[in-house]
Amino acid sequence: MNHKEKSFNTEIARLCGTNAAIVATQLWEAQANADAAFYIDGYPWVRASYKRITAYLPFLTVHMVRTAMRKLRKEGIVKAGVYNKSKFDHTYSYAFTSYGCDLMRP
Repeated sequence: MNHKEKSFNTEIARLCGTNAAIVATQLWEAQANADAAFYIDGYPWVRASYKRITAYLPFLTVHMVRTAMRKLRKEGIVKAGVYNKSKFDHTYSYAFTSYGCDLMRP
């Protein structure tokens, strides 16, 4: 059986909980992918719905991801925006704040 390990930032886990730390790590890895990220005001943004995040983290529910994202935003670790081509598409994009980048960098 092949088990894939997930790591997370312990400082974010202390501030926001383990689920938020795991979601933050997923976003951090996604923004490093040149095909997934786009830049606005010098920050790499990643477009991601809660459901899409659960596809990468199947042990989390949509509700768990939503709660994690709220905590990350409340603590000022990530920021959210809507940068879609269609006015009917309300999918959020996420970027790490300067504070969030400081926490995520080794």
